[in-house]
Amino acid sequence: MSEAAVSLPEVTRSISADISFINSNKGKPLLVANNYIFKLNKTTATTKYWIRTLNECLAKVRFIIYSC
Repeated sequence: MSEAAVSLPEVTRSISADISFINSNKGKPLLVANNYIFKLNKTTATTKYWIRTLNECLAKVRFIIYSC
């Protein structure tokens, strides 16, 4: 299992979730967390930002990239 920081409109928390990755029909990465699908919105040197694929949903996921 992986940990992700989940941002809701008024809540930021760290949770343990079932997380997997799939590809869209166009070959883009999609994140599946607890049966919700997110698309990659932005990548920086240290963080990847994912947003829900449904426009009416405001949930977001942020992954912090650790280098070993």
